[in-house]
Formats: sequence, C-alpha cells, structure tokens
Amino acid sequence: MCAHLASALVNVLRQLQKAGQSARQTAEIAWWHLSSIGYWHAKAVLLWTNAFGTLSAGYLPDRIRPRLRREARGMIAIYAGMIAFSVLVSPVLFWVWALPLVLGFPILRLYLLAEHGRCPTVASMFDNTRTTYTNRLVRYLAWNMPYHAEHHVLPQVPFHRLPAFNAEIRAHLRQTSPGYRAFTRDYVAGFET
Repeated sequence: MCAHLASALVNVLRQLQKAGQSARQTAEIAWWHLSSIGYWHAKAVLLWTNAFGTLSAGYLPDRIRPRLRREARGMIAIYAGMIAFSVLVSPVLFWVWALPLVLGFPILRLYLLAEHGRCPTVASMFDNTRTTYTNRLVRYLAWNMPYHAEHHVLPQVPFHRLPAFNAEIRAHLRQTSPGYRAFTRDYVAGFET
C-alpha cells in the first residue's frame, strides 16, 4: 500500500514539474506536506486553543464546550507527564512512541490525507469526509477504511459491512475519489493555487 501511494506521489510530482514547477519548488512542497511539521503545529495550536483560548468553531454546540476544554487540558497534562517521564525516568516512550510516530507518519499521511484532505470543515459527514474507491488489497489491509464517509456517517457499521453500506448511500456521497493516485494528483495540483 505504501509503495502504491509513493508511486502515485512521484507521478504527481513529475506532472507538476512538467507543468512548470521547478524541481526545487516541487520538492519543497512535497517535503513540507509529508514532513507533517505543519500538521503537528496546527494540532498543537488547536489543542492549546481548546484548552485555554477562545473556542470559535461554529459547529460546536455550547453545551459541549466545557467538556472539550476539560479534555484538552487533560491531554496537555498527559503529554506533559509523558515528556517528564521520558526525561526524568526512562526514554522508553521516545523509542516506542515518539520516534516511530515521527518516522512513520509521513508515509501514513499519504493515506490519511485522502480521508478528509481538502474537504470542507462542516458538520455533515457527507461533506467533510471522502470515500476513496480503491483495489481489494488496499481495502483489505485498511479494514475497508477507504469507505471513510460511510464509517463517519454510521460508525456502528462493522468494517466488513462498509462495502454494502456504500452501495446503499453512494448516491448521497459528496466527496469521492476514484483512487489514491487520482486523489494525490488532485491534492498536489491544489498546491499551485
């Protein structure tokens, strides 16, 4: 699956170069998005904002906001405890959690971007989540998660029933892609704008 996604990205980057992007520009764009630096920075800012800042997400009901704030503060406390443990007691969390995350996430990001990448940030699962139609091997390895909109629309549907659920709601899906190669091509093409 990783080879399939990497191949798709390489093909898209070659197309960008043919379309006038310099090799350096193309490499910088790809490195930045795959490095996940921007992603993790955005997640840290969001966590801090949820814990201590102004909650401006219009889709969040007022009754949920205190719980969200408590959970965000709890997560910060847990992360702080994990960092303290790693520094003061044992670096085991670095070796079994942080380092694998840093090394593995860029590859996983190629796959995960297809689930919500460039989807609108709205409450409707039909709008904010994408189903990617791919081959049987990828669906098997990912436990049918390419049927991602279906998974979000009705999370209690077991993974093995997602293809049948897709058949029932396919006409209502607003975000779909014919495959990871097509998604990656469209996603990277969006860097130009």
